Amino acid sequence: MISFNNLIKTLKHGNVPLFMMIGNGGNNQFRYIKDLRSVLRDVVGQVPHGSSFLYFGDYPNKKNPDIGYAFQLLSELRPDINIYMIQIKEAIAWGIPKFVKNVYWHTDYSTKCKWGGVNNNKPCSNTKKWTLINKYIGISKVFILGGGEITLDEFKLIKQLKIDYIYYKIHRRYLGDGNTKINDKYTQRQKIGITYKKIE
Repeated sequence: MISFNNLIKTLKHGNVPLFMMIGNGGNNQFRYIKDLRSVLRDVVGQVPHGSSFLYFGDYPNKKNPDIGYAFQLLSELRPDINIYMIQIKEAIAWGIPKFVKNVYWHTDYSTKCKWGGVNNNKPCSNTKKWTLINKYIGISKVFILGGGEITLDEFKLIKQLKIDYIYYKIHRRYLGDGNTKINDKYTQRQKIGITYKKIE
């Protein structure tokens, strides 16, 4: 466990590049793990040895492969990467994945904005934390793997803050409800989700 100030000091130490990876959460997930692995191989090819990543606490589960599982695969592909977790204190019972170097728990959220995004035109919860970290340190690049409403909110901030990014059009498993499975009959827009043609 680490305080915000100590997280900033830790991330500044050694002047290593800092990255983010955001995308499909539990209601979307990833349709094919082989496609996810392919994307992650591309990601790690852009990341120098010993770099750091910010991770927002989606717990990894191979049976429900969302962005949390993507981080587990990332850590397996590149054990040299340091992954720092930022998450609301309410989720402390979920635990801390083994690949996490350290975790910052916070209470800076509301019922209107629990996990992140933008509320009243201001970044909130986990999103607010990474925008502050970007202000103090600078985020080198954000890797965007599909995503939902929060991802779209964060993309607007990424553009506004002029942070480099790369977007991957990766198929989701569910139709945004964590229940309705995507099949080959669905359109490309439905297979990718809300970020389709809204992030390029």
